Amino acid sequence: MNIARKPYRVGIIGAGPAGTTLAALLAREGVDAVFFDDGRRPEMVVGESLIPRLVTVFRRLGIEEEVAKLGTYKPGVTWIFDENDALELSFTAMRGVLPTYAYNVPRKPFDELIHDTAVKAGARFIPCTVKLETDRTERGELVPRLSAETLALVPEWGGQQPDLLVDASGRRRLFAKLLGLTAKIGKRKDVSHFAHYDQVMMPKPAGQAIITRLKHGWCWRIPLQHALSIGVVVNKEHAKLYGSTAEEQLEAMIDQNKPLAEACPNRRRLTPVTTYTNYQLISDQGHGDGWVCVGDAFGFVDPMLSPGLCMAMTSAEQLADAITQNRPAGWDRAFHGYLDWFREQLKAWQELVDIFYGGQIFALQRTGTDMSRRFPGKISMIMQRHFEKNISGMAGGGLTTHPYSRNLLRFMTRYGIYGHEPEDFAVV
Repeated sequence: MNIARKPYRVGIIGAGPAGTTLAALLAREGVDAVFFDDGRRPEMVVGESLIPRLVTVFRRLGIEEEVAKLGTYKPGVTWIFDENDALELSFTAMRGVLPTYAYNVPRKPFDELIHDTAVKAGARFIPCTVKLETDRTERGELVPRLSAETLALVPEWGGQQPDLLVDASGRRRLFAKLLGLTAKIGKRKDVSHFAHYDQVMMPKPAGQAIITRLKHGWCWRIPLQHALSIGVVVNKEHAKLYGSTAEEQLEAMIDQNKPLAEACPNRRRLTPVTTYTNYQLISDQGHGDGWVCVGDAFGFVDPMLSPGLCMAMTSAEQLADAITQNRPAGWDRAFHGYLDWFREQLKAWQELVDIFYGGQIFALQRTGTDMSRRFPGKISMIMQRHFEKNISGMAGGGLTTHPYSRNLLRFMTRYGIYGHEPEDFAVV
């Protein structure tokens, strides 16, 4: 039988959440979307704590009910910045901006859900190790191409290259390495160790994610249905002070922090300790003739505030719209707009993350508490709620790049701190 060619043929390299979200959205619009992956993924993946902006993506994909079944309802986040004080952020402050909740999810079944959603939408999955090669366009531009061996796995394409190749390979950044593309790399050079535990005290309110400032670095606690994910993020050199192995470093950092140690003195580790290196990176180039990047393959920021999975899936949304709402002749311009959006999102997230690392947000919180005690009343309460709504909206992914919210935060962290030094609350 002759299979009618669909309007566009798009090959997606990678089957993580960015690649599968893109495949699902394209297939629903009639695009011949094929995604490739070699299946080499660690048993445990970071990115278990989600933010409210992602709920809107789940609704667009029609999977929120399934996410709720496998995940844990998340009402907010608490930052413990010393043993006696904490900043509790409830997502209810986002009412009118975003959904007032999110989810914590075990990544393996979550990723499988997005994968299955793409296949059900009509995208085709080819399990293989993709082989790439380079070619030059008539203008002399170096571009990625699928090898003849890989093309043969999609016989419907008749050995022809797809109209568009998408790098969704995550931090492997296959196209960037193939083409020798440069990138801007952030200052922090941290390492992250995490594992799942039981026999621990679960955070309250139920589902609340907890971030704790440590003597060196910071720690997360993410409640899942059957376990508590505990992870530490620390400078590579500081990590050596806690032991010679990942297991020793993780356990020692838990034991040496009072809030953590009190929450899980009888903890039992259920999984091996998984290690990730953590840094910030934004590619200098994200698209060219016949190719474009999505998700971590283009750029990513620090895991503080959990922007990673959000940027992966929302960038897939943006790219899907750029592809389907324009003819191929207009893709170059559309992709420029898409990458401008992506860079601005990453820049805004990094700016927000930096004020947490620098201690400004905690010094500001202390200043606000002092002012409320000295000048109680409606005006103080209104000001506090207004600021909380904006900072919540930024951390939740809805107001991250909103000019008013960003300028309000810049103004307050520069001029609104009295009697407290940000350095005293910095994460080092």
